[in-house]
Amino acid sequence: MLNLESIAEAGGANESDLVQKAQDQLGTLALDEAARAGFMRDRRTYFLNIAYPSMQAMEPVSEADIFPADNATSQEKERKVALYLHVPFCSAECYYCHYYKEFKKPEDTVDAFIEGVQAELTTHEQNLGDITARSVYVGGGTPSYLKPEQIDRLFRAIKDHVEIEPDAEVSFEMHPESSDEERMRVLQEHGVNRINIGVESFDDNLLASENRRHTRQEAIDALARANAMGFSNVNIDFIYGLKDHTIPIWENTLDTISELRPSSATLYYLRLKRGTPEYKLFQAHPERFPSEEELLLMHAMTFERLEGELNYTQNPVDWFIRDPKYFHTYQDHNWRRSDDTELLGVGPSAYSYMNGWQYYNVNHTGRYIESVMQGHIPVWRGERLEGDERMRRTIMLGIKMGIHRDSFRQTYGIDVVDAFPQEWESLSALDMIEVHEDAVVLTYLGKLLADETGKAFYSETMRKRMEQVDPSLVSTTWPQFNR
Repeated sequence: MLNLESIAEAGGANESDLVQKAQDQLGTLALDEAARAGFMRDRRTYFLNIAYPSMQAMEPVSEADIFPADNATSQEKERKVALYLHVPFCSAECYYCHYYKEFKKPEDTVDAFIEGVQAELTTHEQNLGDITARSVYVGGGTPSYLKPEQIDRLFRAIKDHVEIEPDAEVSFEMHPESSDEERMRVLQEHGVNRINIGVESFDDNLLASENRRHTRQEAIDALARANAMGFSNVNIDFIYGLKDHTIPIWENTLDTISELRPSSATLYYLRLKRGTPEYKLFQAHPERFPSEEELLLMHAMTFERLEGELNYTQNPVDWFIRDPKYFHTYQDHNWRRSDDTELLGVGPSAYSYMNGWQYYNVNHTGRYIESVMQGHIPVWRGERLEGDERMRRTIMLGIKMGIHRDSFRQTYGIDVVDAFPQEWESLSALDMIEVHEDAVVLTYLGKLLADETGKAFYSETMRKRMEQVDPSLVSTTWPQFNR
């Protein structure tokens, strides 16, 4: 339970105007009532809602379950998807990162992976018919680990099998250490119109302690280089809650964002996952990490600076956009509209939502390549949602962006407010949501606790399943933990 009285002390002796604003704002919120109702954040149990149920609760499934050979209707119409491609390579380990990746792999391994992507897309095209991408996201890992000619081949492999809509958002993740003009030029040639640069912090000591392999200035230079080359939509990523993270360090990061004014910025609460060095250090020395009160204050400082002072719009939660034209379309497809624009994930550990199934590819590059080269989809764990579970999934994820009532009604045949009246009434009484004529949206308090708010829509069956699973035992990150 948060010690709410200590929030006022979290800013330290030399608190700034920003810290004071954040403390004042937190003082107006019903944090006590929300905590008593079960809505509170504890980093030891924090769970990021990205699938329903979580991957840890999914069962092993087969390719035949999701893409049955006798599915005669699968190729009757064009399939419109949001395409995700997972590139599992990095130059070295960032100590907090929990995504599946491999380090310092040679050129021939990367080439084999690209051939694997081509093979997987070939099989998908055979299963699904013509595939059109309404949005594309290339993530990782570190996609910019690939050499320019490999990036070129990767996009050619995609375009051999997927028609990308002319106005589609096409995103590509880059690390400052591999954000040179040659790579960016290849991205331009292939229609990439949104770059995501992983920065994480503007504090050089913090960057070094997390093995980030870039400096504050190199991150700033990467953003400037992308802007100078004509990329108008460049997002920069940050994390708060790292070891030795302090309120002044976080405020300095927010100050620098204020100076740079990127088209958008994402600022995430650190998710501690088993197998990462950061997790192990937290178990041994939790005192090196910010307290829950300090984390809450950092979160509110972000709101006050980016929304309150800079007039950025927060949509979805933790995404701050300078102008509506920088709205992250892929994330909208992924979270709020995946029952009308399916999510097709390609690559090891990639997540999909196809044919009513949500599933993960196997999280092992060697096994992935072996499977796809034999003409199989490398399905690992998955779940088919029945009854009202699809609606619950859409609300759990989509509430981070706001639920459009007309869109929800068109998709599911019922108004979202009428579908789960008790849940909405309880959240409204806690001042965590607001119900408008056209949408249901999170309040300031709801945004602070967005993932916790989303969990209110777990069905009782799913809640019991989740309670029986130790979320640290199975991870897309480390194959050796997956038993």
